[in-house]
Amino acid sequence: MKDVSSSRDATPRRANKLGCLGLIVGAIAFIVAVYAIIIYFISQGATPEDEAGEERGIAQCWQSMAAPEMTDRQRRTTEDRCQEMTEQFELKYGHPPSVTQPPSS
Repeated sequence: MKDVSSSRDATPRRANKLGCLGLIVGAIAFIVAVYAIIIYFISQGATPEDEAGEERGIAQCWQSMAAPEMTDRQRRTTEDRCQEMTEQFELKYGHPPSVTQPPSS
């Protein structure tokens, strides 16, 4: 009687080269498409609504420093964060936001 399992082991299995190549090309195309979408959204200019929203966020950040329950450490951290937001706004839009410092007490 002939052993069926040994005859299968003797013949090497060949991978479908066209299938592998198609899979690789598809994966590369997918990666390129994802990067293209990311670059597209990053390169889009900001709208006036975006600029106004960022200015409101900076103003709220500076106003939050006036909260009486904040500790000195929290106040310093918040000030650093607001300053960084202000600097990023200036880099992005080319002018400072309308509020660039905490309100006077």
